[in-house]
Amino acid sequence: MQQILLRPQDADTVPVQMPRLAVVVPIFRHSVLLAEAIESVLAQRADFPIQLVLVNDGCPHRETDLVCREYALSYPDRITYLRKPNGGLSDARNHGIRHALATWASVEAIYMLDADNRLRPDAMANAMAALAQHPDAGWIYPNIDMFGLSWAGDYGGDYSLLIHTVMNICEAGSLIRREVFDAGVYFDTSFKSGFEDWDFFLTAAEAGFRGRNIDNFGFLYRKRAESMLADSERDSEAIRSEMRKKHKHLFSPRGLLELEQKEAPRYAIFLADRHEVLLTVDPDAPDGRVLTVAEFEQQWWRT
Repeated sequence: MQQILLRPQDADTVPVQMPRLAVVVPIFRHSVLLAEAIESVLAQRADFPIQLVLVNDGCPHRETDLVCREYALSYPDRITYLRKPNGGLSDARNHGIRHALATWASVEAIYMLDADNRLRPDAMANAMAALAQHPDAGWIYPNIDMFGLSWAGDYGGDYSLLIHTVMNICEAGSLIRREVFDAGVYFDTSFKSGFEDWDFFLTAAEAGFRGRNIDNFGFLYRKRAESMLADSERDSEAIRSEMRKKHKHLFSPRGLLELEQKEAPRYAIFLADRHEVLLTVDPDAPDGRVLTVAEFEQQWWRT
């Protein structure tokens, strides 16, 4: 695959930094909005270096190349500009991810920012702090705070793979730990019509990783009447069908029952002789959870 990597002519004048975080921005036909996304990354308030990787996915608009070149030459120590033939959103994301991981061994996580979205100034500091505080989390995902066409979605609470099989609770604009990619999890380039982020995180979950939501992420999603998301909603049944085929066990009745048993067992059986409560889908299953009455009451009220 052809790649053009833009660097300043006099590389010796460019300070070498060891970024802990790389922000990957795939770009196709968003030249008018792109500067807002770039500026929001440059404005991040963080005590660690952030590298911005711009991936021009064969955009036909000359303005896209001009904007990317101008920023890359203006901030040579902070921005890398890659150009490639058009391969679709997933391919562009993977291209930027692989470049970042191969170039900077210091990168601990990748953040995916679409070219028409923005970040609040403390977004990356908040997300990296959450990733450090929760070493069991494979990725940190935001609530959805939309602008343009106003809408907000709250995905707070513990991550649930069971809920994730029903609705797309993890936006692509999530901070993803390096180990997820090291495990071979990347965006599926066969998903051309949308929901590629949904598929990605289901694949990560099947590989043993789990997400974690934070309320104060600082991610701003631009909602437009005509967008890839709008197109994917129109084609949602066909795309969901493909996901069910790909993640066959996860979406099978047995797979869903296994998740329900683990995350949200439907029955609470009071064991009077032991003064305990059994949480289970099947009373004969060996992996039911047994709680004291006090523990069950606490969980009930927490729910």
